[in-house]
Amino acid sequence: MISHIRAVVDLDSVARATGALVRRNKVRDGEQLCRLALMYGPGGLSLRGTAALAEEVGIRSLSDKAVLGRLRKCGRLMERILLALLAARGAEVASAAEGAGAAASAEAPAEELELSLVDGSLICSVRRKNIAWRLHACYDPGRGRFCDLVVTDTKHAERVDRTRIQAGHVVVMDRGYARVRDFQAVLADQADFVTRIGWRSLRLFNADGQPVDPLAELPRDGKLCERAVQVAGVARALRLIIAPLPSEKATQQRKKAARKASKQNRRLDPRTTQAAGYLLLLTSLPAARQSTAAVLSIYRQRWQIELGFKRLKSLGDIDGLPTADPDLTRTWLLAHLIAAVLTEDLVNQILDFSPSGGRRRRPSIWPTYKQAREMIRRAIVPVPMIHDARRLQRLRHRLAEPPRKRKLQAYRIRKC
Repeated sequence: MISHIRAVVDLDSVARATGALVRRNKVRDGEQLCRLALMYGPGGLSLRGTAALAEEVGIRSLSDKAVLGRLRKCGRLMERILLALLAARGAEVASAAEGAGAAASAEAPAEELELSLVDGSLICSVRRKNIAWRLHACYDPGRGRFCDLVVTDTKHAERVDRTRIQAGHVVVMDRGYARVRDFQAVLADQADFVTRIGWRSLRLFNADGQPVDPLAELPRDGKLCERAVQVAGVARALRLIIAPLPSEKATQQRKKAARKASKQNRRLDPRTTQAAGYLLLLTSLPAARQSTAAVLSIYRQRWQIELGFKRLKSLGDIDGLPTADPDLTRTWLLAHLIAAVLTEDLVNQILDFSPSGGRRRRPSIWPTYKQAREMIRRAIVPVPMIHDARRLQRLRHRLAEPPRKRKLQAYRIRKC
C-alpha cells in the first residue's frame, strides 16, 4: 500500500515542504509519518495503540503525546497525498480516453456523456454535537469511484467549484446548488449541468424577458413538460423540464414538506404542496444533444453519490470524529479519505478481474467494498511479533495505564 502511494508522491520531500517533518529524530522520513496517520485514522487505533505498534513499522519508541504532536502537523501532508492519488486517477482516465478515441476514429458512435456527480456531506463528532466538518465530493458513476474530495469546516458552504470541474463533463447537482454562481462556474469551465430546482429558488424568464412561473407550467395531463428559459447572469439559454412524480412518491414528498414546516413552526405554503408532486430540472444541455427523457435519466444517476457517502460512513467508518482537536481531526479525516481512495481502487480491480471458466457473474459492490476495506485495514495495522519476548514486553509497557490513585476493578479481581 505504501509503495502505491510512493509511486505518485515523494513522501519525504512533501513532508519536508509541508512542515510535517522538521527533524529526523525518532520519525526518520515521510513514509513513517504517513504510516502513523493511517494507523491512527483508518487503522482504528488510539494514540496509545498507535504508539505501541509504531515499532512494528520501524519507528523508534514513541509516547502517545509524541504521536499526538506529530499527527497534528500531518494535515497538509495527508492533503497532498490525497490530491496526488486523485490526480493519478485523472491522468489514468485521460490516457484511457485518448486510447479509446484513437481506436474509434474510423467509426462514428453515439455520444457518450461523462457525468460528474457533485454533492456535500456533513461529518459529525461522536463526542460533541457542535463539532462537524463538511466533505465536498465529485463522483464518477461510470467508474464507481470519487474523482475529487475536499474537506473543509462548516463555515465553507457547498459550492460546485469546491471540487474540480472537468471540461466536457455534465455536472449533476441537487437543488442546494441551484444558484447563478454555480451555473456560471460550470459553464466557465466548458461543462454542462443538470440540477434540480425548487419552485421559487430562481427567477426564470422567457426569450422576451417576461417572468416564467414554474407553477403555471406544471403539466395537468401527467406528461413531461419542457420550456426554454433564461436566468439573469447566465448567457446561455436553458431548459426547464417538469416531470410528474408517481402518486406514492408525491404523497411522501408532501408529507415530508408538512413535517418540515411543522418542525420549523411555520405555516405550509399551499404552492409548496402543489410543487411537491413534480420534479423540476434545469439544464444547459441543448435539446439537439439530449432529449427530455435522457435528461431525466441523467439526473437519476445522482443517487450514486449518496450511496458513495453511505459506503464511506457505514463501511469506511468515517462518520464519527474521535476528537475535537481541529488539527488532529483534519489528519484523521484525510487519512480516512486516502484509505477510501485505495479501497475503491482495490474494489475496481476485483470487479474488473476476468474470471476463468464459465462463471461470469459479477460480485455485489457492497460486500466487495467491505472485504477490500478490511484488506486495506490489515495492510495498515501491523501484527505484533508474538514470539519476540522483548517486543511483547515493550508493547505491554506502552499500553500500560498512567498512574492513578484508584486501582481498576478488573485488576482487583484478576487472579493471574
